[in-house]
Amino acid sequence: MSEKHPRLRQRIISSILAVLIIFGAVSYSGVLKGSKKAPKQSSEVKVTNVIYAPVELKNSSVAIQSNGTLSAKNKIDIVSRTQGVFEGGDRSFRSGIYFNEGDILVSIDNAEYLANLRASRAQLLQSMTAILGDLKFDYGDAYEKWKSYINAFDVNSSLRALPTTSSDREKAFINGKNIVTQYYNIKAQEVQASYYQIRAPYGGILRENLVDKGAMISPGQKLGTFIDPSVFELEVKINPAELKMISVGKSVTLTNGDKSQSWNGRITRINKIIDPQSQSALAIVEVRGKDLREGMFLQAEISTVELSDVAEIARNLVVDEAYVFVVADSILQKQAIEVKHVADKTVFVTGIQPNAWVVQKPVTGAYEGMKVNPINLSE
Repeated sequence: MSEKHPRLRQRIISSILAVLIIFGAVSYSGVLKGSKKAPKQSSEVKVTNVIYAPVELKNSSVAIQSNGTLSAKNKIDIVSRTQGVFEGGDRSFRSGIYFNEGDILVSIDNAEYLANLRASRAQLLQSMTAILGDLKFDYGDAYEKWKSYINAFDVNSSLRALPTTSSDREKAFINGKNIVTQYYNIKAQEVQASYYQIRAPYGGILRENLVDKGAMISPGQKLGTFIDPSVFELEVKINPAELKMISVGKSVTLTNGDKSQSWNGRITRINKIIDPQSQSALAIVEVRGKDLREGMFLQAEISTVELSDVAEIARNLVVDEAYVFVVADSILQKQAIEVKHVADKTVFVTGIQPNAWVVQKPVTGAYEGMKVNPINLSE
């Protein structure tokens, strides 16, 4: 019994100490929590700085700016319609060579074809000679005209028109002898013979040559390109919104890249179909003048209309093509506008009140009603 009492006493003491330790820890943690101060909530709202400038309304003369590459207005591809050996022309068949109107550009060996053509004419002459006897006895009034035609017949020359028949009997007789059929077959051959020579349709320059003298030519083969260097066309892209501002006959000022030369042209055609890739239409400008060359890059300026009471602002300030942001009482507001003209870097718009504070630089995350700190651009 004496040994059991000390052990029981030790257990009771240990339990009491454990309870005291736990109670002390809990009380201390409560003191620590009570000593912490709650963080202060900031009452300040961050305000975005925006740069503005009072808008100035003005009257402006609008000119459409565009550019393009010159192309000869009159240009033909020289294509062979026959087969044979290329013999050249009146001048050397080389790019850059000038030919007068009517000069032979291309001549193809046609000796064999001409021989067959002469044989066809000789066959017709034989057919007509064979009917002279019948004409003399049965169609006396027709004999002399057919005899005269045969006497003047030359197998080396193009056929003259056949004598006119004087009666239905004579006409039926001539047709029955196959004279008319032979005649028109030969006329078709003579037309074909003309294809062995290609003449310049106007004074111009051989832009490119694709064959040399002595080459074998095939039907449908392209031999070169021939242009008239006196008149050119320039295709310029036009914004669809600007189509109503131009018209056929309107004057256009053209300048080269370094602005050292200028030419006056005029709009001759307007293609109002919108290109799906560039979303623009085409105006074709015709121009003549010294020092113009095919392939030359030119700047075009088309004077259009006078705009009244418009504001000129940067293109990147227009939102959804319908409005801009203005500042009123340190609050952003949307201002509806109408775009009158789009220039290279700016747009001309109406709808903005004079001296309104127009935001001059795009604001990230801008929205109507946004609180801002306005800063004048001039300050």
